[in-house]
Amino acid sequence: MFRYPEQKTFEIAGVKFGGQPGQNLPVLIGTIFYENQNILSQSGKDGFDRKKAEELINKQHAASDLTKIPCATNVFCADAKTLAKRIDFVAGATKCAIFIDLPTSAVRLAALKYIDEAGLSKRTIYNSINMSINKDEIAALKNSKIDSCLVLAYNPTDSSLEGKISCLEKAGAFGKGFLEIAKDCDIKNILVDTAMMPLYHGAGISLKAVVTLKAKFGLPTGCAIHNAVAAWEWIRGREKEVRKTVDIASNILPVILGADWVLYGPIENAPKVFDTAAFAEIVLQESVADFVDVKKIEL
Repeated sequence: MFRYPEQKTFEIAGVKFGGQPGQNLPVLIGTIFYENQNILSQSGKDGFDRKKAEELINKQHAASDLTKIPCATNVFCADAKTLAKRIDFVAGATKCAIFIDLPTSAVRLAALKYIDEAGLSKRTIYNSINMSINKDEIAALKNSKIDSCLVLAYNPTDSSLEGKISCLEKAGAFGKGFLEIAKDCDIKNILVDTAMMPLYHGAGISLKAVVTLKAKFGLPTGCAIHNAVAAWEWIRGREKEVRKTVDIASNILPVILGADWVLYGPIENAPKVFDTAAFAEIVLQESVADFVDVKKIEL
């Protein structure tokens, strides 16, 4: 197994991200309010079923408590109008870190403003600095109180490891790599996302990048391997339970490679994902126990 050069560890909302494999447990992050999730509704003042949403968050916490693996919640929102309600709800339902997953610059700008106003900056992890960032967003991020952020190692012209490294550290549209942009924005806690690609289009490279980028930059590194399953056309023709099983099982791969965090997909999958990840983490811990002071899971 892997022993890296010096690794940075960040504590966000009471949870440690980073370190040598086995030293700190991987953080598992479930997504809520994703497109077409059954808790969403066009009726009612909130636009979602608060009771069901709270049950999902509580189930993730229960799985985390049972396995000792820490959790966080990824809040998806494509509309600035519903942003505040969704963030407020999750902030009230959990004390853990909140990732904000916002697909457009307009929504991200609204989120940066609101999160500061709501006093949630220290619990929020910005998702993400990537190829689509613009000058207004950079300025807003720099002026915000948020100090934790994902940087997405996605290079649309080069999906190789070299391409991922290049967009992180070399000059791009703004004359800077993503890591330098993050530092310019006063981001203290930088998490590297290897940008999971579809099968046959670089999924294996994205997984390999967990090891490579963690070794090269010494930063907490992870991925959303769930995205590779979601993009796999063949699996869409299989039965729902088969698709779900593959989706859940895929999260073993980054855990066994020592990923510091994993965006595992729908929060509904928490009970099975955490058990599966606990198995992989225990195997990892046993493999590195002779040279790392592991944080043991005793189940």
